[in-house]
Amino acid sequence: MTVDGGVSGEEMSDRRDGRNCFKAPIRYRRTGLRTLVLFPTALACALAFVLAAGDKGRSPAMMALFAAGLIVAYVVAATFVGPFCGSTTVGTAGLTTRTLVRTRVVTWPQVQSFGFSPEVNRGISHCLLEVRLHNGRAIALPGLVGASTGDPEIRRRLSVLRAAWAAAQLNGAND
Repeated sequence: MTVDGGVSGEEMSDRRDGRNCFKAPIRYRRTGLRTLVLFPTALACALAFVLAAGDKGRSPAMMALFAAGLIVAYVVAATFVGPFCGSTTVGTAGLTTRTLVRTRVVTWPQVQSFGFSPEVNRGISHCLLEVRLHNGRAIALPGLVGASTGDPEIRRRLSVLRAAWAAAQLNGAND
């Protein structure tokens, strides 16, 4: 950011460097990766126990069901840990979010506002930043996780997002 609070052209580039590509602090990434491993593993153990008890685990249909359940468990876990293990890149055209499951591009004209996810008030031990779109949807921004809404690092990242959005609106008005 520049001295007057604006966003410099260097910060608005599409390069994936530390200034415009936000990743969650390592403690959140570790938690996300543990969840990605432990949740499906626990489900696999439970399914294996049920299969072994019910049919001795030899039925091909049950084995297919076991494999399908395990794949679904990994997709669910990957979706859940996306905000922790993913990243958000700020560019001149908008935001690019990358999770383990998908990559999404949100252009600046689609953005209505930025804020904290409503889960902040539900007693969980972290907060997520989200972008609210004009169509009413809210998208959690991967990599933008903090301990609380008062965390100075998450506040700094929110100000960078808002400054980039304001600069894009100003550039759009000048065109």
